[in-house]
Amino acid sequence: AACHNTGAAGAPKKGDKAAWAPRVKKGDAALFASVKNGLNAMPAKGLCMDCSDADFKSLIQYMSK
Repeated sequence: AACHNTGAAGAPKKGDKAAWAPRVKKGDAALFASVKNGLNAMPAKGLCMDCSDADFKSLIQYMSK
């Protein structure tokens, strides 16, 4: 949340549809892989090692809308 609330390190902010659009266009599987493996400055799993796959999928939906 620290990065996606502020846009730190280029993270798309929650609810910024323009910033999320190119990511969403890649599809759910690509977004999920980015979360699980990390991407650019984002660490794998966003440092939430206790989050389930379902948690991450719900979070992607929440943040990109």
